[in-house]
Amino acid sequence: LSATAHHPAMLRYLDNEQNAAGRINENYARELLELHTMGVGGGYSQKDVFEVARCLTGWRLHDRQGRGTAYFDKQLHDDGEKIVLGKLIAAGGGEKDLDSVLDIILAHPSTAKYLATKFVRHFVNEDPPPSLVEKLAKIFRDTEGDTKAILAAIFFSDEFKASAGQKFKR
Repeated sequence: LSATAHHPAMLRYLDNEQNAAGRINENYARELLELHTMGVGGGYSQKDVFEVARCLTGWRLHDRQGRGTAYFDKQLHDDGEKIVLGKLIAAGGGEKDLDSVLDIILAHPSTAKYLATKFVRHFVNEDPPPSLVEKLAKIFRDTEGDTKAILAAIFFSDEFKASAGQKFKR
């Protein structure tokens, strides 16, 4: 998640390179919550989207022949206190606000459930069995998102064995 948040394509495509204190751009913040982590209806509010966008201010792009590298410009960062999903991010965090907000989002139960559902839809069934989703969400929470542990649980599950051939062909 951190790699995508610092990736030049995300900075450019979702206009986060234009996100600055005093002119907040919510595009990447909404994408982060809605599509990458918690899902629609994941328990966040419009205020959370705004506060996440504030945490993402100040990230810019050095453009080198269309490739670019991300860097943090503290002059463009909203360094005030923020509250995301009920958790306080203290003022003065600077570029660490990004890490703080990612930690908060990743620890939220909706993220574990949303990502577990996506895994099951991809590997097992478009109509995810709730018991497998909950099992994977627990593994996500217990292992802090260890992808290997999640995939092992999928591939050794009865649901995966029963679905063999439905999602994958030789």
